Amino acid sequence: MDISCFDNKILIINNGMKSSLLKLINESDKLLNIKLITLSELKKKYFFDYDKETIYYICNNYNVISEVAKIYLDNLYYVSDSKEEKIIFLNKLMNDLDSHNLLLRNNSFKDYIDNSDVVLFNLKYVDKFYNRIFDNIKSLLRYDIEDDNGIKPLVVCNNREEEIGYVSSKICELIKSGVDINNIKLSNVTSEYNYIIKNIFKMFNIKVNLNSDESIKGTRIVKCFKDNYDLGINECLERVNKLVNTKEDNDIYKSLVNIINSYSFINDYSLVKDYIFNDIDNTKIKEKRYKNAVNIVDIENEIISENDYVFLINFTEGVIPHNHKDEDYLSDKTKQSLNLSMSYELNNNSLMSLKDSIKRVKNLIVTYPKNDIKDKLYMSSAYDENILRIEMSNISFEHSNLFNKTKLISLLDDNKKYGSISEELTILNNHYKDINYLSYDNKFKGIDSKELYDFLGHRLSLSYTSLNEYYGCSFKYYLDYILRIGGFEDTYDASLGTIFHGVLSKCFSDDFDFEECFLDEQSKCKYEFTSSELYFLDKLKTDLKLIIETIQNQLKYTQFDKFMYEKEIKIEINKETNVTFKGFVDKIMYKEMPYYTVVAIVDYKTGNPTLTLNNSVYGLDMQLPIYMYLIKNSNVIKNARIGGLYLQKILGNSKTIEDKIKDLKLQGYSNSDTDILEIVDSSYRDSNVIKGLKIKNDGSFYSSSKVISDDEIDYLCNIVNDKIHEASNKILDGSFDINPKVIKNINKGCMYCKYNDICYMRNEDIVNLKEVSNLFGGEDYE
Repeated sequence: MDISCFDNKILIINNGMKSSLLKLINESDKLLNIKLITLSELKKKYFFDYDKETIYYICNNYNVISEVAKIYLDNLYYVSDSKEEKIIFLNKLMNDLDSHNLLLRNNSFKDYIDNSDVVLFNLKYVDKFYNRIFDNIKSLLRYDIEDDNGIKPLVVCNNREEEIGYVSSKICELIKSGVDINNIKLSNVTSEYNYIIKNIFKMFNIKVNLNSDESIKGTRIVKCFKDNYDLGINECLERVNKLVNTKEDNDIYKSLVNIINSYSFINDYSLVKDYIFNDIDNTKIKEKRYKNAVNIVDIENEIISENDYVFLINFTEGVIPHNHKDEDYLSDKTKQSLNLSMSYELNNNSLMSLKDSIKRVKNLIVTYPKNDIKDKLYMSSAYDENILRIEMSNISFEHSNLFNKTKLISLLDDNKKYGSISEELTILNNHYKDINYLSYDNKFKGIDSKELYDFLGHRLSLSYTSLNEYYGCSFKYYLDYILRIGGFEDTYDASLGTIFHGVLSKCFSDDFDFEECFLDEQSKCKYEFTSSELYFLDKLKTDLKLIIETIQNQLKYTQFDKFMYEKEIKIEINKETNVTFKGFVDKIMYKEMPYYTVVAIVDYKTGNPTLTLNNSVYGLDMQLPIYMYLIKNSNVIKNARIGGLYLQKILGNSKTIEDKIKDLKLQGYSNSDTDILEIVDSSYRDSNVIKGLKIKNDGSFYSSSKVISDDEIDYLCNIVNDKIHEASNKILDGSFDINPKVIKNINKGCMYCKYNDICYMRNEDIVNLKEVSNLFGGEDYE
């Protein structure tokens, strides 16, 4: 196609064709004056456009979410004098938006286009809505790309893996024959194909540039942004910017800034927090782009050159052509009255457009998988024997040993299950005799420490949870904190605990309002409560009021006069390798004395906590010791002297009020120095606050009392320090063996683990640890 024939003209084009035509214009040896306008741009320039401020106004004044606001706006283009209820509403909305100057109108565009030569470029199949616009353009020509009438092969494969294996094999043949890899394209790549293509193309050593389907919301950059958002945009971005080390980090940071800038119409960014977070969650990660690789194209909306070789995959019904249903905001009946294309007309347009595209591409192979993992797949309705010739797949085994072995294992599985024998099985089985079929080594094979450090962005952040998981089973840590394949799933119990923690962090402020605070914390939960869960949640509010009242009564027995709630403490472990450790302490109570500050730590628990310091020697169950360590090794409180380490069970199973109050007693370890203990709990002789704490007449503690000396506190801090450094060094060295720890027949590593179908843990992987019954008694626990 000679692009120069469109000089001094406006081309109206499909939305996806702009980049292809710009490339042709830029590659031309002539200086061309060609204006490109997509259908979406035409609609906005001809009628109106809108921005985030428009959406924000609709959401706030019409009480809808942003997705619904966009639906309203996208249907405003179709308003008329109809008396249909939805059209009346849209007319009213348009008048409202116009009165507030929230519709961006280009009043000069119609005159501009009327005085220009306009070409409808390859637009045979469009909605009637656009044809009405075209009818009003004075100087209008049509240009349709010529079809190549040769019949193209439609290759039938058994499944998607075989399909992509066939495509990979053909790509290798093309490259060996001299075809530039940049002229090889894939089309109709849906998200479920991304993993298959990445995996199989890697077996054939084929680079491919796929479109990302992964949101940036799970990245550490975004997590930091969301965690610090309430500090203010400037402070938040400063903190985020400190994490930017790689090009990928910088791309995500720029995305955040662009999203924020789109809300510059508002002064108080706290008002658009949910909007910004929603935009972030819908922003995709930019995939790494290779200079020489197979690329993705849309054969219906891009210019495909005669030198391009295209594989149109996934030729299945329901995927291609796109199927329109009568479920839009405006029904087919309403569309008919407005002279818009109805769903069956749009479906016909899609079908004809696809067929024309198949005929138009000179070098095209279409592939169809008969099955996916669960179901049978049906061939696309676009199949036409006049344009497509059915062939069965025939994969060459000349290009990838790894793929061949994988294929052989699959065929051996079929043979074992169903007794099937194929020619492929015979050929591959005779060639590969060392694949060790039905044998599996589950051992972790190692990872390069430099690559790992680069992957981590040259930093490592640890916490109690991650440290406990590493010492429970280092492979589980690898899956959760390096590969991050687990994700966080909101549950009723977790959401309940979040609400209770939130209220308890605010309940002692002067302006505390219980009902308002409870509703505010509940609204922050993303978990969707069922009606029965909401009923029990309302009942539990009574328990929470009792908890707050009980804690207030407990404070009568203490001399503490300063408090911190939900306090984040972060310290540097290794400056050279950029290792940090952080924790969030539910409650810190303290009193400043002349030479030191007495501190007590309280962590709220919604379950049934078990309390022991003995497992600290193995790096396990160290939550309270870690909080103590963080306080003593940070500047949060200077010259801290630990008065006590406690858990407080805020949700138990007790029925009576008396038992519930008993359950709220602090459970943990108190300083054995009675001068210190007097500050923590004036009733320590027979404590009303701390469970089991009681003194005999001779001044000694009862055996039920859990007390710890200053020397033992220092000893415990040294253990925590050693375990943190040991874990950080092993993690950065890439030590992630499958090694679940068992103490007294309790498997600490596999407890609650959801990765048993990944690790295939064996008995020989288990590390049995000796039970330590007295950490401070000099036991040999090695």
